[in-house]
Amino acid sequence: MTTVPIEFDPEVIAASSAPEQQMYRAENSSTEPMKSVLENNPEIYFVEPKRGADWGTWEYRAGSYYDTTIGAKHEYWCDHDLPQETKDIDRLRRDFVTWGYCKVEAALSPAQVAAVQERLLAQAEGERRAKIAQKTPSGQNINSCVNKGECFEQLIEQHPSIMQGGPLVEQLVTEALGPGWICTSLIGAISLRGGVPQALHQDQGNDLDATNPMTINLLIAITDLDETTGGTLIIPGSHTILAEALRKGEAVGKLPPAINIDAKAGTVVITDGRILHGTGINHTDEPRIVMLNGMQKPYLRQQENWMLSVRPEVLARASPKLLHRMGFQATTGTQTNEGHGFGARGLVGEEAGATVGFRKAADAGTYLRVGELGPESTEADLQADYTLREVVGRARSGGRSAPTGITGLRGPSGVQQDADFTG
Repeated sequence: MTTVPIEFDPEVIAASSAPEQQMYRAENSSTEPMKSVLENNPEIYFVEPKRGADWGTWEYRAGSYYDTTIGAKHEYWCDHDLPQETKDIDRLRRDFVTWGYCKVEAALSPAQVAAVQERLLAQAEGERRAKIAQKTPSGQNINSCVNKGECFEQLIEQHPSIMQGGPLVEQLVTEALGPGWICTSLIGAISLRGGVPQALHQDQGNDLDATNPMTINLLIAITDLDETTGGTLIIPGSHTILAEALRKGEAVGKLPPAINIDAKAGTVVITDGRILHGTGINHTDEPRIVMLNGMQKPYLRQQENWMLSVRPEVLARASPKLLHRMGFQATTGTQTNEGHGFGARGLVGEEAGATVGFRKAADAGTYLRVGELGPESTEADLQADYTLREVVGRARSGGRSAPTGITGLRGPSGVQQDADFTG
């Protein structure tokens, strides 16, 4: 009988792995830059996410990061040469490098804006009627848009048929990320009156001290953005402030105030993944609509395409640890499936962020994806056995048989904040 060397005993390993003995302990356990951001900027605080029934009941704090206006009206920023809507590629480059964002003027024509808006609002209504809508503290998100209209497929390509300024946008993104970049998601974000402002955050989760962005987000304005409609909150230049602090190992000091991005419908705002930003407050009765199209460097994904390559027999016997290692467990909003997996706040158990159910349904030939829905959808379409219902239902019930409706699936604060698939 072979004796396992004592050095491999978990208890021996633990005894030799006190925090001060571990390599890269400080780097892997650091909560910077947000720890010092919050400590040294008391006007910035994380808004407690609210369920839909509580919207409008949160405490509005005068002087907080969301109590602001657009740059041209802001006492601190009005004399700064902040990004302007323009088609001038050199100005766009300067704005992006200096401030962490730039505004491509009229990247979508009025007709292209109208086409996207019509399809998105119809889809939003259809998903509400089908009781599979994803509510957020700000309003409603439409996920996996690639399945929900040809206009969305073309947006991911920045195709001129739906984004007349697509070639210019693509050039700027390529310069920022390098060739071969990939799309991480396309989400329709609808903000409504009474919504809760989003905590300021960075989209780029790793390599925050990089000298250039690893991720880019296109904020495609489908309605006008300003301080009244819930224009995205942003701290200009924060992408370099935070990255520099991390490179030097220093705390982030006092930050400049946030502003609301102002942009006309059809503008594409290109943002650096390191910049502090968040959804603002919509004070109007009209929905504020932004398409969020994320891009990233191509190596920021798994080498093995586990979603396709793993045999069904392996999935059937896989432990939660193995599923997690293969990417079948969404973590902090990454590798979601039809929106399922934006964290598991308020949920417990192995099913909380599990996405393996979608693959198992595909293997069985029963995977039914949510497609185009709208006001004219038939009752059969609305009540169809979408796999999303089953997977999210299991998450809500802790792995037991899924309920018929989907209610209260809560996501994390951060990019999406809290989220509910509601009936």
